Amino acid sequence: MGEDFANGGQAMLIWLALAAAAPLQSPTAFIEQVYAEYRHQGFSPLATPEKFFSPTLAAAIRKDGSGGEVGYLDGDPLCDCQDYDRISASVRSMSQPSPQKASARVHVLLAPREARDLRLSLVMTRSGWRIADVAGPDRRSLLGELQRSNAARFPHRGSARHRK
Repeated sequence: MGEDFANGGQAMLIWLALAAAAPLQSPTAFIEQVYAEYRHQGFSPLATPEKFFSPTLAAAIRKDGSGGEVGYLDGDPLCDCQDYDRISASVRSMSQPSPQKASARVHVLLAPREARDLRLSLVMTRSGWRIADVAGPDRRSLLGELQRSNAARFPHRGSARHRK
């Protein structure tokens, strides 16, 4: 009996170690989960950017919304829209060149005749998959545009060219 318990205990430890090493979810499942949030009235990924975006993109989004002025973002970057009644999305393709990076093409349907095709770059973080950048027909890089806008709106104080 004791030997059976010991073997069972070792098997359980091995199973737990393997489960802990496995990713929490696939990049496709993460994107599907994100777009499923749009079923909730008034959902905006910008309200809690850390849940959906990489730390770098979330920080750029928060900075864009600070300062008391309207920043670069004037809508929801995950639907490329300002207002919506219903949103549905489907992952058209997914590539994962490494365990920490993935890229998805997402088809977002806003209305029967209004759709967007977006490319989402994803990274694996301590919290799981997060969106690192968004590109679409009118934007090559959300992160790049936010960084440029933030740099123009919030010039570095104390840099060499601003010292007297």
